[in-house]
Amino acid sequence: MHRAALVLGVFTALLASGCGGGSADDPLSYEADEPLAVERGARTARDGVVVQAVSYASGDDRVDGYLVSPSADGERLPAVVFLHGAGGDRGEQLESARALARRGAIALTVTAPSRGKTAPAGLTTEELVRWQGGTVAADLVAVRRGLDLLAADDRVDADRLGVVGWSMGGRLAAIVAGVDERVRATVLMSVGAAAVDEYVGAAPPELQDVVREVLEPIDPLTHVAHARGAMLVQAGRRDEVVPQEALHTVIAAAPADTKVIWYAADHGLDERAGRERLDWLARELDVGRA
Repeated sequence: MHRAALVLGVFTALLASGCGGGSADDPLSYEADEPLAVERGARTARDGVVVQAVSYASGDDRVDGYLVSPSADGERLPAVVFLHGAGGDRGEQLESARALARRGAIALTVTAPSRGKTAPAGLTTEELVRWQGGTVAADLVAVRRGLDLLAADDRVDADRLGVVGWSMGGRLAAIVAGVDERVRATVLMSVGAAAVDEYVGAAPPELQDVVREVLEPIDPLTHVAHARGAMLVQAGRRDEVVPQEALHTVIAAAPADTKVIWYAADHGLDERAGRERLDWLARELDVGRA
């Protein structure tokens, strides 16, 4: 496939993954003092883990999630937000969240608000690009509001927060890690990206300025470089969804002390990656400390 066509395809996939959140000057900003208006639903307990359906307010959206916690009460615990891939929902990372809870942490899996959105009819191409960029920004704000929910929980140690994202969710996690100083540990699974200049160059000339305007504030390569906490990147050498070059580009943009592990696996990675991910989170967030 011609490189320009590939880049344009990646750009289209980005827009399709992602209204609005934040302001025109900073689409990732939000009013942290706005009430979360948390609603709690069905609650189940099994194997020492409690899973409760929750939803919370994020701008004009309500975000559905599962709050996963150890059954036993104790000292304040670390907490992690888990983010799904394109087409997924709050159930996609639930087993990983349960496994982390069994080790002694609290987890929140969320369904990105963009999952339930469709573009309004009659938009021009430029308006569609702006609308899609707004949905990505709204997803990012929803993740930060998820961190707010965890930090406000009396059971959580707000100094030990993490974010885990797979594929599209990993792009969100990369950005949040760079803009939210509360994130102490971030795991990026099967995450790829190209430079904004490449997306711009692949767009039609009449759209290039708006593409740059929309993509620069939500560029994972820009933001991941500013991540303050520890970072683990997991990637598959047999990934047929994200190009190998795009995987390497994210790794090159990440902080120099990022831990990178390659697996003989496809886009979904494998059981070894799952074990090592949980082990790494346990170490970085002091999961299970007395």
